[in-house]
This record gives sequence, C-alpha cells and structure tokens, in this order.
Amino acid sequence: MKRRKEFEDDGRTIADMSGLDGRSGSAKGNEKGNSYSEGRGTEGSRQREERPWENSSFSWKERFYYIGAALEAALLIALVFLAGIALVIWLITLYG
Repeated sequence: MKRRKEFEDDGRTIADMSGLDGRSGSAKGNEKGNSYSEGRGTEGSRQREERPWENSSFSWKERFYYIGAALEAALLIALVFLAGIALVIWLITLYG
C-alpha cells in the first residue's frame, strides 16, 4: 500500500472556535448571551434570545389553518402506511 504524504498545515482557519465555551457552546464574555461573539454571523441564521412564535406575523386563523394542514398531511401519510400494511396482511392470508 502507498503511504500518504505527511499532513502540511497551510495556516488557513476553517472555523474560529476561540470564543466558545467548551461545555455549553455559548460565547465567552458576551453580556447579552448571544450565540455569536462580536455580532458575527448571518442575520437570519439564529434567533438571539427571542421567541419567534411570539413575534409571528400570522393571525390566529392562519395559525390554525397551518396546524390543520400539517395534521392532515400526517394523517394521510399514516393512512397510506396502514393501507400498505392491510394489503400485505390480505396477501398473506390469501396465499398463505
């Protein structure tokens, strides 16, 4: 087998982890408790000490519509699985 070349460090930084606390992953020395030190990071990448569901622009009617649509989709997926299981059971009893 061929031996690989020895690792050569070119000095580039992939991710600066110097400002992170080892246990919780939060930034050290940051008074506001933001997850990014010195305000780095993209704008929409992480909500900083906010609850996005409280600042939502949806009305109650829209929220219930989206919740109902998600539940309906989950129910349809469950029904497809149950129909598949019923078909397998029927085929086993038919040819078994």
